[in-house]
Amino acid sequence: MKSKPCFCFPLLPFVLLLVFVACNKADHPEEETDETKNATSTTPLLVNSARCPNAPNYGDTIIFTKPRIGGDIFVSPVNNIGVPGTYLSWPEGLRLNRSTGAINVSQSETGVRYNIAFIKDGTKDTCVSQLIVGGMTYLDHIYVLDQNDTLAKPIFNADPFGPSICDNSDDTDYPDNNSNGNAKCVFDDAVPGSRANDQHLRVRSTSGIINLKRSVAEGLFGINPRNGTSKIIPIEYKLNDASQRAAQRITVQVIYYDKASNIPISLQQEISSKNLSMFSYQVVNGKPRPPLLIIAGLLR
Repeated sequence: MKSKPCFCFPLLPFVLLLVFVACNKADHPEEETDETKNATSTTPLLVNSARCPNAPNYGDTIIFTKPRIGGDIFVSPVNNIGVPGTYLSWPEGLRLNRSTGAINVSQSETGVRYNIAFIKDGTKDTCVSQLIVGGMTYLDHIYVLDQNDTLAKPIFNADPFGPSICDNSDDTDYPDNNSNGNAKCVFDDAVPGSRANDQHLRVRSTSGIINLKRSVAEGLFGINPRNGTSKIIPIEYKLNDASQRAAQRITVQVIYYDKASNIPISLQQEISSKNLSMFSYQVVNGKPRPPLLIIAGLLR
C-alpha cells in the first residue's frame, strides 16, 4: 500500500495564490458536492503538523472506480471516524460528501489529482492530503502540426512521466478498421455513431493515441476551419488495471487555429499554468476537465 502524503501548508504568499478554504461551517451546508467553490473564501489555509493526523486518509494515494453492480462505487476515509467536521475538495470533479468524506468514485472525474481537506469542528485549521482518482487523461497542450507535433498521447493516474499501461499501436488502429483494443486497453468502444472517431477525432483503439493531423485532414473542424473553432468530444475507454475494466469516459476539447501565433495569450497562459501544476505533481486548479488540445496548423 502506498504511503499517504500529508501536506501542512504554512501561511506563505504562494499558498494564498493556490487555494483559499472557508473554515466557517455556516458557509457550507451539509450536502454532497464536487465544487472548488467550496474552497474559495478569503480565509487562508491554517494547517500545522500537530493537526495533520486529521488529513483525510483513504487507505491509499490512488483509488479506482470499479464495474458497477447494483449501484455507484463509494470510498470513505479510514480516519476521523466519529470526529465531527467538514470535508472540502478541489479542483472541480470530485463527488464528495462534506459531512462524511465519502467519495462517489463512479460519479467523479477520473485521472485527476485532488486536494481533500478536513476542518474539525471547533477549529479553523484545515488539514489537507492529496488523492488521485485513477484513470486516463490527455495533457493540456498546443500541437503545431508543421512542427511534426501531431499525436496526443494519454497519461495515466495523473502521472505525466509515467509509462503507458497500454500497448503502442500504429495508424491502422481505428474502429473503422475493425480494431477494438486488446486485453490491456480499449478506447472509443461506444456504439457506432456515437464514437469519437465518428466525429473524425482519430482515437486509436489499443493505445488511446489521437492522431490530430489526420483528424483535421479528415474533417474534424469541417472543410475550411476557422480560428477558434472548437469541439467537445467524449471518449469511452476501459483499462485492465485496478479499475477492472470498468467503463470510463473522458471528454476532450479540441480547438483549431491556423497559426500558433493566433492563439490568444489567455489560452496560452491557461495551458502553461495547467502544465506547470501537472509536471510538479500538484493539483490543477480550476477546471482540469476537459483537457484542452489546441491544434495549430503552422507555427507562424
